[in-house]
Amino acid sequence: MKKKYRSKLYLLSVLLFAAVAVWFVISAGNADSAAGEKRTEAVYNSVMNGALLCYSIEGEYPSDLEYLEKHYGVRINGDKYIVDYSYFGANIRPTVTVIEKEGAE
Repeated sequence: MKKKYRSKLYLLSVLLFAAVAVWFVISAGNADSAAGEKRTEAVYNSVMNGALLCYSIEGEYPSDLEYLEKHYGVRINGDKYIVDYSYFGANIRPTVTVIEKEGAE
């Protein structure tokens, strides 16, 4: 009877360890995804803050992203992010979309 009890306990321990390992892998993946979203959001905020600063100083939004980079210190890692800056007019807030490139780390 002790042998049967030990084998069940051993099997239960292995299953419990496997469940914890799976949970850990899933949690690590979720944390990495959340961190990536935060970095993308930081790039977006940097571009929008630069555009708003330009508007407050010059009275109009910049016509392109290069202007922000040159005159307002906005820096974007082009190897890691794709930034779409859509300009509609001097007094219309631009639309900004930031996408992290696949496999970029």
